[in-house]
Amino acid sequence: MNQTLWKLPVPATAITRGPCFNVLPKRQCEISFSIDAENGGERTITLLFEGVEAFKCTYPAAIRSIGHQLFREAYANLIRLEDSPWLAEIGKARSEYHAGMPTQPRAVQHFMICFDDDPCYEIICEEFRPT
Repeated sequence: MNQTLWKLPVPATAITRGPCFNVLPKRQCEISFSIDAENGGERTITLLFEGVEAFKCTYPAAIRSIGHQLFREAYANLIRLEDSPWLAEIGKARSEYHAGMPTQPRAVQHFMICFDDDPCYEIICEEFRPT
């Protein structure tokens, strides 16, 4: 069962700018977007992902490739996929890479969020937090 970790505070159609995906130093990436603020200005929301191992985006023309039900779950929500072939594949490669090292890294998770007429983002990483 997938778990919803974070919900857009407004309908996805109310995003005024973005979403923007940025690769950051130190194996981080972020998704940011703007919404109308209560004071009439603009409010920027950023979702930060740390310990990133892999990411991808699926554009609207190919959105059927992720499945209708999964798209509905991730639309305007950041979800954690509990069981995905991609997570298993990355986890296996990562375990093999770290096998001879004295300390093991933290476990990775598979996150997904979809926006209105914009890409659906998937990120495999150690941690997520809104900023």
